[in-house]
Amino acid sequence: MPRPAFLVAGLAALIALAVSRRAADGATAGYRAPGATAPTATRTADSIATRLKIGWRAAGSRQGLLSIGGLPPVPGTLSIAGGSLIFQPAEGDAAIAYPLYRVQVDGGRAVRHSSVTLLGVDPGARDSIFLFHLDGGVLETATPGVLRDVVTGAPRLDSLGDAWATNRFALVDPADTAAQLETLQARAATTFADSMFRLFGTPSRPLGLVGDRGQRAGRLGEYIASRDSISLSPSRMTQAAQLRHALAHELAHRWQKAMPGEFRTLWEGVGPIEDSLRYGFGNEQEHQAEAVAFAVHFLQTTAAPDLPTDAALDLLQAYERLVPGTRVMARRLVAQPLYRYHPLASTLLAPARSVAARGDEHAENVDVF
Repeated sequence: MPRPAFLVAGLAALIALAVSRRAADGATAGYRAPGATAPTATRTADSIATRLKIGWRAAGSRQGLLSIGGLPPVPGTLSIAGGSLIFQPAEGDAAIAYPLYRVQVDGGRAVRHSSVTLLGVDPGARDSIFLFHLDGGVLETATPGVLRDVVTGAPRLDSLGDAWATNRFALVDPADTAAQLETLQARAATTFADSMFRLFGTPSRPLGLVGDRGQRAGRLGEYIASRDSISLSPSRMTQAAQLRHALAHELAHRWQKAMPGEFRTLWEGVGPIEDSLRYGFGNEQEHQAEAVAFAVHFLQTTAAPDLPTDAALDLLQAYERLVPGTRVMARRLVAQPLYRYHPLASTLLAPARSVAARGDEHAENVDVF
């Protein structure tokens, strides 16, 4: 299946914006587990405005936005160690290593094959922005360095050192059911969960654990409509962000069940997810739930009062590139009482054309690969 090209624009504003805030706290429909890790760490107190003034092109640095395991993108710094790309999240989380090649035996000898795919390039006014698919992540950067050569394979691959990947550790021991339930109880008591229940309603049953069948299917979460219950699988997760995302995603399925007509109306004109490796590809219900979860993350991330509107709309377009329909869902959710005082409420509720215009202005400058 051919890979898609994405429109990549406004990366400077996106990185500055994303680094400034972390989202709060952190039939059966399911959400499959992504494959990446980034432990939680304390963020700096710099405001969005300050970070935008500093910019993302710090002297001598290589920076980018990384969508880890299907989650919304986070900013960080890039470097090469041996045969791996090292991504250091800007908020101080542990570094993540992505192998640049895999080894296969061909004709009795070990041959290196690239693990990096170039999805698209935007030749912007200042820099060309590159979008790469890594093993479990999607990277946007204006300083691709060796990645451009790695995409084409040998001989550049043969000059690299050993490739390695970051060890992944579960949030909770899979064998400790009590600890898993305790984790879910703590999550249900957070401000974030309370906000989600105010938006989408509270299920009839407390949060539970994904059953054996869902576990075998690799699901992070399930919404079972017949019982009005949500189950999550913290033992298959490696970061708290996945818990928040999965909860929003499964509550979105609850909303789908309650308001099918509204979803049909909201979804008119929304294009499909074109990246075959992104969750929701080829499945409209899962795509819609992902768009809701992305919209929630966007609204939580952009709740700072000093947020520049242009930077926020650039970030919204970045979400929309990955999961079409995020913009529609953000407009729908920001109209709810929970987000009445959100700094972007008036902007997002303006006529749709004015909100979308910034995301469309770069469409003519995209090279397809």
